[in-house]
Amino acid sequence: MPEAIATGTRKIEQICLDGADIVWIESRPEESGRSAVMRWSADTGACDVTPRWYNARTLVNSYGGGAMAVRAGTVVFTQFASEAFPKTSDQRVHRMDPGKLPEPITPLVAATYADFEIDQANSVVYAVMEETTVKTNGQPTQTLVALDLAGTRPPRILASGGDFYAAPRLSPDGRRLAWITWNYPSIPWEGTQLWVADIDPSGDLRPAQRIAGQPAQDIDPLQNPVLQQLMGFSDTAIVRPVWSPGGQLYAVSDQIEIAGDRWANICRVVGNELVPVTREAAEFTDPAWRLGGASFGFASEGEIIAAITRDGTWSLARVDTATGDVAVIDTSFTAIQHLHVSDGAAVFLGGSFTQPSGIYRMDLGTGQIRLIRSTSPPLDDTVVACLAAPQSVTFSSGPGGMATAHAFHYPPCNPRFQGPAGETPPLIVMIHGGPTAAAGTSLDLMIPFFTSRGFAVVDVNYRGSTGFGRAFRRAIYGNWGKVDVEDCIGAIDALVAKGQADPHRVVSRGGSSGGYTTLALATFTDRLSAAASYYGISNLAMIAKVTDKLEAHYAELLLGPYPSASKLFRARSPLFHADLIDCPIILFQGTEDPVVPPEQARVLIDEMNTRKLPHAYEFYDGESHGFRKAASIIGALEEELSFYGTFLGFTPQGPLRAPLIHNHTGETH
Repeated sequence: MPEAIATGTRKIEQICLDGADIVWIESRPEESGRSAVMRWSADTGACDVTPRWYNARTLVNSYGGGAMAVRAGTVVFTQFASEAFPKTSDQRVHRMDPGKLPEPITPLVAATYADFEIDQANSVVYAVMEETTVKTNGQPTQTLVALDLAGTRPPRILASGGDFYAAPRLSPDGRRLAWITWNYPSIPWEGTQLWVADIDPSGDLRPAQRIAGQPAQDIDPLQNPVLQQLMGFSDTAIVRPVWSPGGQLYAVSDQIEIAGDRWANICRVVGNELVPVTREAAEFTDPAWRLGGASFGFASEGEIIAAITRDGTWSLARVDTATGDVAVIDTSFTAIQHLHVSDGAAVFLGGSFTQPSGIYRMDLGTGQIRLIRSTSPPLDDTVVACLAAPQSVTFSSGPGGMATAHAFHYPPCNPRFQGPAGETPPLIVMIHGGPTAAAGTSLDLMIPFFTSRGFAVVDVNYRGSTGFGRAFRRAIYGNWGKVDVEDCIGAIDALVAKGQADPHRVVSRGGSSGGYTTLALATFTDRLSAAASYYGISNLAMIAKVTDKLEAHYAELLLGPYPSASKLFRARSPLFHADLIDCPIILFQGTEDPVVPPEQARVLIDEMNTRKLPHAYEFYDGESHGFRKAASIIGALEEELSFYGTFLGFTPQGPLRAPLIHNHTGETH
């Protein structure tokens, strides 16, 4: 199954519509993680657009997204070619017309581009440009630019001065442009602004007008000072601007207050204000870590098709733009991303508990749903037999059980085997990254990989996760390394109390910030028998000083202003409390990770060696933040399972690559 997880799982990174055609980017582990542009039409089916030696991937904000756009058959995309420009990679924008090879339309300079909007009438492409060698506030400079579609003129800057730009969107009549901007220490799910400008005959934007994203009127002086500063820029997170067919601007904003909490709902611009369309105790967007996302579109001027999440599960819904009424569409999907609407159809990346994610097209007239592209080949019958829907769990957490958190519980499932009578299963605590993100419910083959081998799995939506309102999301601010750890312990205790997990055989795994929480569990609690950290953070002070552009002040939002809060950063860092590490740890790290640099793993390895603590590690050349290559994914998963076997006292079935375990005497823990 490791091979099936790696080589059989494509990642859909972006979807665009070109009339009735569907165009998307998919990352392919079997091609060393190359991101290929593909097109589907009713006449020809699915086929590759970009030749094999092109890689449509942008490095804007490090996380990328929005690396491609298409209009009337013409595709523009950002090319990733590290061989041509080793330090920053070749990130030129290329144009590709039907039947022709791609040609660059931007110069070979240290800049990268994303979030394109093609304006064929004026032969320009609106985009976000990030110049890696030009610094603003110590980070690469971003501007909103117009690229010459013919490639004969250099990029023209349209808007500048902000730390971040996103989502340039052209009105249907081609006369106005909308976009999102924010400044440090804001983050796109906490404090952005929506701007609109007319496009004059010369192509300049004038006058630019801020529509939404006003500073907070009342700021609690007891809040994290970084959050206070953020709210002084904008107290509203506005994302996903979309023009209606009639030229009215809509967006998702978390300005909607319901029962004392705030929720991200669909709004529209009326005059110079953003006013609510929907009023649901639910969310119409996920956190905008990557550019180019989409969560709603127009079936007509009077009807929106939207993705909505309640209690961690996504649905499709119809929204009446006049009344704001929301009617959930009955489908089997529990996870929905990249939603676009055109030509009487909704197209989206959909997933469910028991089926791999895929690109689907739903006819809005008939309701018929068609699979366009699956992220994996058809599942083997033996794998299907090991799939089961998770159980949603809400549990008490924190001191005195005064807090509440959520999780999805997956019991062991394999009809060919049965656990020993009277024995509760070992438990894997899965911790999502972010931490501003959420545990999802679409099929992740990683979970049956473990549950089919007798593990129970609990995927935790700790305080700080998204989809449960602003108060729940903000509960981690100032409390990172505290409330997330408490909630993971709460999940363990809830399952142990029900007899669904063995308290003496608990392991944890997580990536990025989930890797940090895994390391914190291993350091500050005695609940784990083993831990696996994928590109996790060991030294919080280091991440406050050295990380990517998007997250330059994110750690300060999660803990406090640095360096004035340096004592707290140190107190919550596993590295400085390695003497407390209570279980063996295995670390997996990419050598080219700009978000969590490899030094985060190296310093912890040195400390564990000094203290003779059992551990293992692997560094993967050429990998970044999240592994893209099949060999890396397979190797890490095999070593992780073998590592668990060593310390839980079992021998995994089949030939697996075993890690080199340092400071291990052969005794199990």
